Amino acid sequence: MSINDVHRHLAEMNETLENGPAVIATPIQVLQGHPVGPDLHTALCSGCGTPLHETDVVFAYAYRCADSVQWDVPRVFCHGCAPNRIRSPTLGTTEVLAGSRLGMITLPTSRSHRLCLTELEIRAFSSPTEGCPP
Repeated sequence: MSINDVHRHLAEMNETLENGPAVIATPIQVLQGHPVGPDLHTALCSGCGTPLHETDVVFAYAYRCADSVQWDVPRVFCHGCAPNRIRSPTLGTTEVLAGSRLGMITLPTSRSHRLCLTELEIRAFSSPTEGCPP
């Protein structure tokens, strides 16, 4: 699915909102700066376990269930392990596979730094109306 398809899907969602004004953002806008990895300074490739560091090019799988406002980024992949598509889309879930560079974000409350997604580009997209039931 192209970025134009993503924008078209978001426009369709905007038309169906009935509970007042809402902010519509693309997955790229929402995931920019999203923290990744369980460790402060390292994430591991979900495919091969290779440590990933700041400035590495990665591919992140992210999803958001239709009844949730939060995005989850459960898996990041190195270039060699990255899938080229979302293998089995889930009905009721927006899923994205995005190419990204790892950056660093400062978390003010904990006064710490964390790896995050930057310079994102959509590689694959699945809207909540596609796929099989969970």
